[in-house]
Amino acid sequence: MIFMTRRTLVRTAALETGMMLAAPLLAAETKPLTGAELQKEAVSISKVLRCPVSPNLTLYDSESAIANELKGVIYEKLRAGETREQIFDFMVARYGEQIRYEPDMNAGTAALWAAPWVALGACGLFLAARMRRKGAKADRA
Repeated sequence: MIFMTRRTLVRTAALETGMMLAAPLLAAETKPLTGAELQKEAVSISKVLRCPVSPNLTLYDSESAIANELKGVIYEKLRAGETREQIFDFMVARYGEQIRYEPDMNAGTAALWAAPWVALGACGLFLAARMRRKGAKADRA
């Protein structure tokens, strides 16, 4: 068993506390984007957000005035050091969840994500039942 003096125990506790407090700060620190990286990230974000006036187009694909303005907002927010998630949160707060071209999975959108799979399963069950009935009729004849 190792015995620590009171002084060593206090120093160790202070060091461990300092490391625990500094860890989130170090983890949150991100390298600022350069010009090309900034442009690439802005394009990437604009490809997954929907244009408010052209609902079938992403911001990237739309040439509307609002889409061009929002592309500029994305670029400026990236230049200011905001993260991708902060920009998404800003856009959702301003325009609603429909601004996302592919909405997140949550209780409100679960039916949208599940509907194609449910429909596919229902079609499969229908076809299986129909084939079974045809097989039973063929056996009787």
